[in-house]
Amino acid sequence: MNSLSSLVFRAGAIVLVFFLIGVGSNLIPARHIHWLYVPPTEITILNHKIPLVSSKEAIKWLDDPLVVFIDTRDDKDYLKGHVRGAVSLSPEDKEQKFPGIEPLMPQGSKLILYCYGPDCDMAEHIASFLIDFGYSDIMIMKDGYPGWEQNGFPTQK
Repeated sequence: MNSLSSLVFRAGAIVLVFFLIGVGSNLIPARHIHWLYVPPTEITILNHKIPLVSSKEAIKWLDDPLVVFIDTRDDKDYLKGHVRGAVSLSPEDKEQKFPGIEPLMPQGSKLILYCYGPDCDMAEHIASFLIDFGYSDIMIMKDGYPGWEQNGFPTQK
């Protein structure tokens, strides 16, 4: 019985030592790992920093004439409902559609792209495409159309 308690004590001491080493090394700024997940506030696409905003932040630009909302979802979903005034530019047919909507997006406009939500990367693909055409003031609405709709913000069909 004595050897079992001694074994448990030594194992606990070893675990404690390695725990303290782990916590101590995590305090070094160059190697810091967050204790809790911190969602990113921006992403980098083609050396451009693209802010990630929520629909609650994006709503303040809805009626600004210098801001264009771009729905990057499939056409069928765009037709079912989209942010009021948004234009449709999905990755599948961006080359065909872009010449028709380019006049609606003058250079210097703020572009707010969105898709199906945080797990969707369609807005990132369109951001890359638009950066190639010289657009630089781009934001991505991270909660996408589902977040917009859930907040009860203006939509249209």
